[in-house]
Amino acid sequence: MYELLQGIKLIPVLRKIPYTTSQKLIEALVNGGVQAIEITLDTDKALEIITENRSKLKDDILIGAGTVLSLDDCKKAIAAGAQFIVSPLFNHAVVQYAVNKKIPVIPGVMTPTEIYAAYSAGAQMVKVFPASSVGANFIKNVKGPLDFISIMATGGITLETVQDYFDAGADAVGAGSDLLNKKWIVDGNWQVIESATKEWLEKIG
Repeated sequence: MYELLQGIKLIPVLRKIPYTTSQKLIEALVNGGVQAIEITLDTDKALEIITENRSKLKDDILIGAGTVLSLDDCKKAIAAGAQFIVSPLFNHAVVQYAVNKKIPVIPGVMTPTEIYAAYSAGAQMVKVFPASSVGANFIKNVKGPLDFISIMATGGITLETVQDYFDAGADAVGAGSDLLNKKWIVDGNWQVIESATKEWLEKIG
């Protein structure tokens, strides 16, 4: 099931984006070249955004649900059409449910113990969050003994620091406010966001 995410290095994280502008933003990201987008459940009408874009984009772009905190959240997100599940924490019930449904799940972790516990529960990729709090070296050190576990780094990552995480062994990154600049969104600068997305992807390679 994780084959869906294989090779995808950049996942923009749409958090609390106004519903009225969400479609334009997603179009800008898609035009910029992204292959997967995370919609956090604390976003207005998040489930509707997921369902609408699954219908519109088919399987060309993966649409996932983020900030999945509970089993109920997970069930609703998958029912809405989420193709992958992301959480800022490790909830065993969430991981187990997603795995049983054959949906990739990326739980949030912060220690080697949590990383291995999440992996043992069935998560083949984990999210180090907030990544900027521990830095890229944390991932490098963890990858020493746990190189068989895929890691996505999310939280505080910028265009200037993103390559550090890949050099350290990260398999993917979640991009937030540095890519999804609030002013650009408020002003409707979709071309700027599209260009920024291309710049991120070029930097990552």
